[in-house]
Amino acid sequence: MEPTGRLRTLVVVPRLPPRQTRPRRRHLPAIRPKARFDHHLPADPPVVDKTGRRVLYVGEDLATSACEVFGEAGIAAICPYYRVAIIAPTTTLTMFDLAAKGAALAIGALPALGDGNEARSLTQQWARAIYKDQPAGPGITGIHYRSGYNSGESLALWDCEADVEVVRDGGGQLQDFALDDPRILPRLQVQLRRRRINVTTVPSSGCSECKKEAVAP
Repeated sequence: MEPTGRLRTLVVVPRLPPRQTRPRRRHLPAIRPKARFDHHLPADPPVVDKTGRRVLYVGEDLATSACEVFGEAGIAAICPYYRVAIIAPTTTLTMFDLAAKGAALAIGALPALGDGNEARSLTQQWARAIYKDQPAGPGITGIHYRSGYNSGESLALWDCEADVEVVRDGGGQLQDFALDDPRILPRLQVQLRRRRINVTTVPSSGCSECKKEAVAP
């Protein structure tokens, strides 16, 4: 199996300060592991990672990205630090294509690893194995999978924030907006309410994730 693929332009919903041309290392979530394909060392509860491992999750569209972030909670509490951006690679990124037929079985796993309701301890264990032991081959920088919440295409990008950048439109405007921006929030509300995820807006002082990550208001 050739675990290869060129990253397409995708949508990301990171918790970044405004108008960054790249996701900066210091701005990526530090308290890990928590999400599906976090490749950080095991910790329960999650802690600030000391190894320098970073992960950036992206999805093919606004609905997929937002469902990956808010689907498990069933509510989207939007603070000013949640942003949506369109990103593109600055170099070729080699992904393990978990969404391909037979890909999971080829490394001894099951397809539910990507889109099933599997324990995060299990999916993270596989992420660490793919990252470190390289059962899918050398040079893998992340996993391409189908979202468990929206069935859309998603990526978990490992340690490669320097290899992607925020896209500009024809007028040179960075395609990076706060989720509570009036141009974005109504679209987000429509998409998530169709999926029975309630959307609310909160100040950073009232955001549980800001408190966890100690993000300054």
